[in-house]
Amino acid sequence: MPALILLSPHPLAGRTTVTAGLGHRMASEGKTVELTRLGDDDHAEADTAFFATFTIPSQASAQAEVTLIEAPSGDPASALGGHPDARAIVVAAASTPAPELADYCRPLADRLAGVVINKTPSKRLGAVRSAGEAAGLNVLAVLPEDRLLAAPVLRDVVQALSAQAEHLDNGGLRPLDRPVIATISADPGQGYFARYDASAVIVRSDKPDLQLAALNAGANCLIVTGALPLLSYVLERAEEDQVPLLRTGMDTLSAVQGIEDAFGSLPFAGGDAKIDRVRALLAEVDLASLTS
Repeated sequence: MPALILLSPHPLAGRTTVTAGLGHRMASEGKTVELTRLGDDDHAEADTAFFATFTIPSQASAQAEVTLIEAPSGDPASALGGHPDARAIVVAAASTPAPELADYCRPLADRLAGVVINKTPSKRLGAVRSAGEAAGLNVLAVLPEDRLLAAPVLRDVVQALSAQAEHLDNGGLRPLDRPVIATISADPGQGYFARYDASAVIVRSDKPDLQLAALNAGANCLIVTGALPLLSYVLERAEEDQVPLLRTGMDTLSAVQGIEDAFGSLPFAGGDAKIDRVRALLAEVDLASLTS
């Protein structure tokens, strides 16, 4: 049973994201896959929980053809020592200089299958690949910075804003990649929201006209700031359309700051939209070379 260990020199490089994307790609090509997480670092619990609920078609751990193992960032010695037959994939952010990445990879020797360079500014994709290859690395993929992958999901936003959530149901993994702040005046509100195809509208609790305009424009989520009660017709409309409603006591500026701080700083939470995106970004990876 081939095993691949995903390593990183630094945290938040995208190991879980790449693990999930590779797992789905392998499963789509007919392989059974098992995902596991090692260590007890800050994100281990969240990653383990994600993998435990992560359903890959035809997955059967006892008979898995491929095992993907995510190790903690930093020194890979203990992870590799515990899996002497596994090959390694190193995931690093583009901010890691190529010589530093090459130094990290050098002790892996012939166990290194290759590197995935993540969070790369779109204008530097070619230059980053060239720098990695010039440093002697087998670059499997160079992934661009991606707003969807960096965005927090709604359940993370609920926690970040200490919000009360209604109608969230199965929408907790919906990414908040296009939040829009409500306008000051009501007149252009509906057209404004529709033009930006908002994944969520952030609106004050004393602006029922804008709350309704956002719902009329098809907003996928309403984040209401301030402590004032909402009018009944807004609550009824949100319930009728089953639009997630997040109410926080924070003011609008603090709520926006809380959402901004969550971008790119949280463990990968999954969700269909994010899984589909990372699968597409990893399409260039030659899976046969990893599992043969």
